[in-house]
Amino acid sequence: MRIGIDARMLFMSGIGTYLKNLIEGLCRFGGGNEFVVFIQEVDRGRFRPPGEKFSVVLSRAAPYSLGEQIGLMRAVEAQHLDVIHHPHYVAPLFGQTPMVVTIHDLIHQLFPEFCPSWVAWRVSRFLARRTADRARVLLTVSENSRQDIIRHLGVAPDKVRLTYNALPPSWGEEDFPQAVAAQRNETPYFLYVGNHKAHKNIPLLLEAFAGVRMRAGGVRLVLTGERAGLEGDLERLGLGPEVKFMGNVPSSSLREIYTAARALVFPSRYEGFGYPPLEAMGCGTPAIVSDAASLPEVVGDGGIVVPEGQMEPLRDEMIRLLEDDGLRRDLSEKAYRQAEKFSWRALVEGTLEAYKQALLGNSRT
Repeated sequence: MRIGIDARMLFMSGIGTYLKNLIEGLCRFGGGNEFVVFIQEVDRGRFRPPGEKFSVVLSRAAPYSLGEQIGLMRAVEAQHLDVIHHPHYVAPLFGQTPMVVTIHDLIHQLFPEFCPSWVAWRVSRFLARRTADRARVLLTVSENSRQDIIRHLGVAPDKVRLTYNALPPSWGEEDFPQAVAAQRNETPYFLYVGNHKAHKNIPLLLEAFAGVRMRAGGVRLVLTGERAGLEGDLERLGLGPEVKFMGNVPSSSLREIYTAARALVFPSRYEGFGYPPLEAMGCGTPAIVSDAASLPEVVGDGGIVVPEGQMEPLRDEMIRLLEDDGLRRDLSEKAYRQAEKFSWRALVEGTLEAYKQALLGNSRT
């Protein structure tokens, strides 16, 4: 098959991580297929085809733009593909090439308050439904998202295939003994990885950490991203240098930061999957997550689940993991085992099967 992959979001968080892992996996297990990767012109110097079976097409059409409705559609049709895979429900509304679409979640449809405007919410609803109707096969990354898609987009259950996210093949290849030693001997810290959008519940996390500090000194909170927009919460809670913002962290450095953390804390209100808990567990670091959407499904017994939006249980579990070394060791072992359940090979094989089904015009399992 000659397969197109819409990778214009390759360097965005979330979907970008999904695309990087999928492309790496397809390079290893793509069989005799040929892949055409569509990337934005601005990213031409940042992406190198991983193998001889991969070619690149540059696109001027940015995601969420009117240009993708005509320019991207024409670029796809010009390649004479057997199948095109879009990793998001924002895809061209027209075209003749059989289409596979990954819908990671329905956060914009289920939580209008997270959209920039009422108009944006209406547009997202229309695009999600139109794309779901037009796609021959829908992929999604958790059973929770699968049920959301069936329920809210009116899609037949046999059209929606579950292909769990997975860590890249190289994720667990390197050990970090210095990070483990630092965990034992230096100031312990809790870690948050992700953006600071409203549904991530960062102010709740800061409030819980302030409560931890009142109970146990000598502990830090480390967050990716910048402190902009959180200054008021930090001042109100009396938090200073014990909260560290690391900006954008490359994945090569992120693994060591995960390994040395006491736990990942991820109190999000909604996640289609939630990569950071899986990444943490793949480093043997337990995750404390909310009981929202897919997070309990992903974490399993490799972490601790607390009620969404409640500060006290979150604070208490952070304190418990800080004070109980035995609990932390037990959860670390379970975290490794839980992460192993999410196989990148299964992700690739399930995706390739979806391509075959789309080519045949049959979405049934």
